[in-house]
Amino acid sequence: MIRREFTIAEGTILFISAYVLSAGLGIIRQALFNAEFGTGMEASAYYAAFRLPDTIASLISGGALSNAMIPVLLGVRHEEGDTAERRLVNLAATTLTAAVTLIVLICIVFAPFLVRFVIAPGFDSATAALTVALTRIMLAQLILVVISSVAIAVLNARNQFLLTAISIVTHNITMIGGILAARFIPGVGIYGPTCGVVGDALLQLVILWIGLRANRFRLRPVWDLRDAQLRRMLRLLTPNGLSSGVNYAGGIVDTAFASLAREPGALPTLFNAGLLMGVPLRLIGVALAQAAFPRIAASAARGDWARMRKTLGAALAISIILATGAALMLALTGRSLIRLLFERGRFDAAAGDLTSLLLIVYIAGLPAYVATEVLTRGLIALHDTQTPLVTNCAQLMGRIALIWVWLEPWGVVAIPAAFALTSALETLTLGMALRWRMRANVEG
Repeated sequence: MIRREFTIAEGTILFISAYVLSAGLGIIRQALFNAEFGTGMEASAYYAAFRLPDTIASLISGGALSNAMIPVLLGVRHEEGDTAERRLVNLAATTLTAAVTLIVLICIVFAPFLVRFVIAPGFDSATAALTVALTRIMLAQLILVVISSVAIAVLNARNQFLLTAISIVTHNITMIGGILAARFIPGVGIYGPTCGVVGDALLQLVILWIGLRANRFRLRPVWDLRDAQLRRMLRLLTPNGLSSGVNYAGGIVDTAFASLAREPGALPTLFNAGLLMGVPLRLIGVALAQAAFPRIAASAARGDWARMRKTLGAALAISIILATGAALMLALTGRSLIRLLFERGRFDAAAGDLTSLLLIVYIAGLPAYVATEVLTRGLIALHDTQTPLVTNCAQLMGRIALIWVWLEPWGVVAIPAAFALTSALETLTLGMALRWRMRANVEG
């Protein structure tokens, strides 16, 4: 069962199911967190501390690494066989682990500077000091995340989605445990959920390691920066990772501006709104794109442009239709959901009202967000990771400019408004670029 290969439809259903269960645990986690910490200093420090490790992880892990590795792994296995593929996996794991370890050490040393001048310039000294401490703890997860991401690439390249889905489901379990520890064990406080973040990365690695063993992969240190296939993978990963990093860097931008916003509790309410908006994004855009990508990449590797175009078109149409329906549903039920799920303990009705307003603005761009997931993978299948990087950078610059202008008159609402508008423009640009690349390949 672990090594079973899934079709696109089966994989999509599997990932949607996994994200639904994970979202349920995420809502439980957030309800417990809101009740325990509300919108106070500890909550603000936690949300700000999460941004830097999450951004670094996106540079080399998760979707960025999988998207870069899968086309190369498929090509190596097809042209050179399983032995060459296993060597490439070990090369990637060794190289990326060494690089991330160095990055983690640098960030630990410079965490006070980054928090004070980049992540949360509006925090007072006590909140900033707590943010630095929490940031340093969360950075420890990154080395575990690298190995997990290599495992995800190996399994997904084989269309073996089961353990990847299980690792998604188990997300939030250790963080819930950390929040409960904060509630019932004196003195734990915000360090409970913070350590839970590291525990989550460890649990994910344990689950995915089973899949590597089942496919007879034995991770061993291998070092050869001159290897042609490793360099090919890194050429794809670098712009793709930077592109993902730019996306997550937008979270740092949002955090910095939210720390300067006039509304009390602006950062925690912004995080809660983003959490709810992220549920349909993962269920529709990420799940469908993740399941379809290995076959899109395989069609591109074979030069089967008709099948690739058909798969991309179907994935894009379905994702946009579903996202539009989800946006309308959230617009109608969002305030009731927030009242039902989050308004308890130290998270009061005023915080719920602001969260609801921010959610409405976020979901205006939901169809664009999910379309971008599919379009980006189409370009990556064609080994074009530069275009998504350029569009992401332009989108981030546009967001910064709009928030800078809108923050004073609009308050924290400026942040999701800028995100929705610039995301829609980015989606249109990616669509035109993919159409041009597909036409060039067909005619070539």
